[in-house]
Amino acid sequence: MLVPSLSSNLRAVSPRLALMIGGVTAVVFGLALFVSPEAMLAGFGVAAPVPARVLARDVGATLIGLGVINWMARNATGEVLRALLVGNVVVQALELLINGYEIVVGDLPSQAAGGLLIHLVLGAVFILAMRSTSSRA
Repeated sequence: MLVPSLSSNLRAVSPRLALMIGGVTAVVFGLALFVSPEAMLAGFGVAAPVPARVLARDVGATLIGLGVINWMARNATGEVLRALLVGNVVVQALELLINGYEIVVGDLPSQAAGGLLIHLVLGAVFILAMRSTSSRA
């Protein structure tokens, strides 16, 4: 049966893999925002006046830092691992909520909705990694 097989595979996300996926994703998007904020903002249908470019670069720098933290901590265990995974879930959940709200009220154009999928997938990866660690405890 497909559903139990899919469910088994989803539970198999290791915390190490989750942190690696999160780290690489954060660095890739962070670099894009940092180096080419105009192109990234345009991809989400957002104009790129100077204040938007400044904030995009700041967000890019933060994402690069988060990516480095995730990558360097990919072998963490115990409370440190749990803190990393919870922190990553919080980032993804807040981004999903605020970007969803911004789309609904029209502050972000509907073409930005693709970004919601990224936050949803990454959030799920981190939650599955948290479930993996709690099942071993």
